[in-house]
Amino acid sequence: MFRPGYAIEYDFFDPTQLKATLETKLVEGLYFAGQINGTTGYEEAGAQGIIAGINAHLRSREKGEFILNRDQAYIGVLIDDLVTKGVDEPYRMFTSRAEYRILLRQDNADERLTMLSHQMGLAGDERLKSYEMKKSGTDRLIDFLGKKSVGPDEINDKLEEMGSAPIRQKLRFGN
Repeated sequence: MFRPGYAIEYDFFDPTQLKATLETKLVEGLYFAGQINGTTGYEEAGAQGIIAGINAHLRSREKGEFILNRDQAYIGVLIDDLVTKGVDEPYRMFTSRAEYRILLRQDNADERLTMLSHQMGLAGDERLKSYEMKKSGTDRLIDFLGKKSVGPDEINDKLEEMGSAPIRQKLRFGN
């Protein structure tokens, strides 16, 4: 033995032979997820598994299909990369591959996905109500700040405490 080595070798199904639902183009009603699609990693397998499972369920109920786009979720980026570009080595999802990575943040996942998940029955009415309350509060705050202005005497002490430059005249929060 010259040097020790490590390799994981397995065959995979060419992911360009999958639809964006993760259904195979060759066998109707057969969905693939995980290593069989040429990916590696638990996260990639889990992401594909939930989309394949949702689509298998929807198909069994004759309720259409569920596809996340690249601008909606990292899962959308992962699946689009697989089905349009294919793989020649085990695929890992890197956030740097997502052209919408600035929009795909954890703090706005509810804005992007709650309505979709509620429509499919994945998110309950309580979750939808919670999201709607958050959205309403955010909208009211943005509206308030758009109309509110602050003067130097109201804020300079706090700005200096935070190590920020004081203001010299009254400023409006909004545009």
